[in-house]
Amino acid sequence: MLVENLVRDTLKIKDHRVVIIEGDVGHLDVYLERKKRRHLICSKCHQPAPVRDRRPERMWLHVPLWGIKMHLHYRPTRVMCESCGLQMEDLPWSMGKSPLTKQLIATLAIWARYLAWDLLGRIFGFAWGTIRAAVKKAVDYGLVERDTSDVVYIGIDEISIKKGHHYLTNIYDLASMRLIWSGEGRKEETLQRFYQEWGSERTARLGGICMDMWKPYNKVAQNKCPEATIVFDKFHVVKHLHNAVDEVRKEEARELQKTNPQLLKGSKYVFLKNPWNLTPKQTARLGYLSKLNLKINRAYLLKEEFRKLWDYRDPCSAAAYLNQWIWWATHSRLKPLVKFAQLLRDHKDGILAWFKVPIDNGATEAMNNNCKQISHRAHGFRKPETFIYNMYHCLGQLPLPQTTHRFV
Repeated sequence: MLVENLVRDTLKIKDHRVVIIEGDVGHLDVYLERKKRRHLICSKCHQPAPVRDRRPERMWLHVPLWGIKMHLHYRPTRVMCESCGLQMEDLPWSMGKSPLTKQLIATLAIWARYLAWDLLGRIFGFAWGTIRAAVKKAVDYGLVERDTSDVVYIGIDEISIKKGHHYLTNIYDLASMRLIWSGEGRKEETLQRFYQEWGSERTARLGGICMDMWKPYNKVAQNKCPEATIVFDKFHVVKHLHNAVDEVRKEEARELQKTNPQLLKGSKYVFLKNPWNLTPKQTARLGYLSKLNLKINRAYLLKEEFRKLWDYRDPCSAAAYLNQWIWWATHSRLKPLVKFAQLLRDHKDGILAWFKVPIDNGATEAMNNNCKQISHRAHGFRKPETFIYNMYHCLGQLPLPQTTHRFV
């Protein structure tokens, strides 16, 4: 009698009753039946409707009771709704055709945000596929029920999922730091799928899009969302500058290989780190090298001058300073910096857009690190689709199926 009360109270069933409970130490079967002379709830409009007929018996896997596996058995009923016609009844424990109860899906989904799926399966005594099915059902529910009306600024970036240039394109809401879309690849077709699934109404609400200077992303964003401000991530811009400075150091180190091979050895971060982050030893070495007539010193000074660009608040003043810096770089006789200056000239509008819409992909990079932690926790994923579902579940802030009783 105690188990019967637990089942009835946790499922919060009103139009159904527990008929019989069968089983042994490791297994319980709960048989349910509808209460007679009652209208049942239409699964489409959620209004009471008269009973039409019954369907064959179905079985649902429910939340284990004290480590004992539990199955629910019931013959679903079809109702004749005045507004919807012939429909299946709304079952408080069922989610569509899933063989798992809504309560079990919510329970496993909560734990799956903190544990690897194989470990969670061993704890509950379920197969890995059962955990995946529960998370997939929870994610599908969350994607439909989530609120995206406040998404205005988004960040676009890619993560590598395995060797051989295999990527996932992730799109985040920069305000709430949540994943709103993920797709396989980093081509034009990938981003076009996002805008197609996102819809014209939500796309029209976008005010700013932050990305790196990857041409396919930029081309699709300008075509699909012309009203939004496209901002090139300043951290990616600085990364290109650091690569150029380091290339100058490498070239000069090769030139000094015969005369003084130890002069620039191990000096990479002496020139790339911020001055206030240098160790005392690095500061002393930088002071020594700065007194020598080296090409890397010119590159280092240009790098430090470029930092001043982000201190401007007026877009016109920032544009004037950027033009001045490009002139300095192109006349520095340092090929890597000349190449970088050309990159700035070609993408000037997107770089200067930061002074109108000051967004960057700092949050996006942090979320990408969380994605990598999810992959490491699971020791990798065989299929990208499974990885995407896990990222949605852990980073998408998706609502879970509503249950009347929390089992965790």
